[in-house]
Amino acid sequence: METALRGLVAALTSVFSGCVLASCASSVPGTVPLAVEPALQTPMVVSAPSSENPQDTRDRNILRALSLPKPTAVEGMRITGTGSGFFIAGDRVLTNFHVVGGCRGLTVGNNTEGEEVEANLVASDPQADLAVLSAQVKDIQPAHFLVKPFMESREDLAIVGYPEHGLPVLQAELDRVAVFEDDLETYGRLYRFFGPVRRGNSGGPVLDASGAVVGVVTAKVDTVAVYKKTGAVVDDVGYAISNRTVFGFLARNRIAVEAATAEVNLSEGDLLNKAHGFVRQVRCWK
Repeated sequence: METALRGLVAALTSVFSGCVLASCASSVPGTVPLAVEPALQTPMVVSAPSSENPQDTRDRNILRALSLPKPTAVEGMRITGTGSGFFIAGDRVLTNFHVVGGCRGLTVGNNTEGEEVEANLVASDPQADLAVLSAQVKDIQPAHFLVKPFMESREDLAIVGYPEHGLPVLQAELDRVAVFEDDLETYGRLYRFFGPVRRGNSGGPVLDASGAVVGVVTAKVDTVAVYKKTGAVVDDVGYAISNRTVFGFLARNRIAVEAATAEVNLSEGDLLNKAHGFVRQVRCWK
């Protein structure tokens, strides 16, 4: 079944170029094939999962998120889309270009304190769908990258970001994903992964079991388009930008990152706690 699904998706998404800004506002250069859509979300007000009473948690998070002052740089603007990003240095955030392209204002926010700060675009590449922002946030522990390419099937990977929940979610969420060897053979600009990628995950990292970055989420299969084309329901397939592409983009812009050294298998809870040190929500304002 898995082989058949991968074959179907491969046939429908053999070409990928560029991204569209959430199909809700404006667009950036490039096109999106029938079977692929960006994993970017428009704002919604939904509570974060919690062990507390769900209604109490929902009310508390909504009030907290809506009461936070926004940076003066985006006064008079409204949020038109949100995605994810992650700090690769103390004041540098890596994300997708389609998350930030065409925005009049940018902010980085959402963590345990709910703070939100102004961000500025310092480097971008629409074709690679990558961008780097500058932002000053407290208590950042920058992500480290796996330097060598991984070429074997991996079912212990994870994506971390802000899917589908919008403003009241104060911390990023983790979902397990898998990558298979035949999707890594060419190790080009993109590779395919299998797992619950959703709108809002755009720009978030793909992490290995030790918390090292092995890619950047950029898109997901368009479930509706695939169903109309084939009659098959395919909803758990995403695309990540390879580290090779990321390193090339950063090198061209003289931005350094740290290489991962530890090779440990973290529990899911420890992996998420580590990711909370560098993953943040990125918001587009117009």
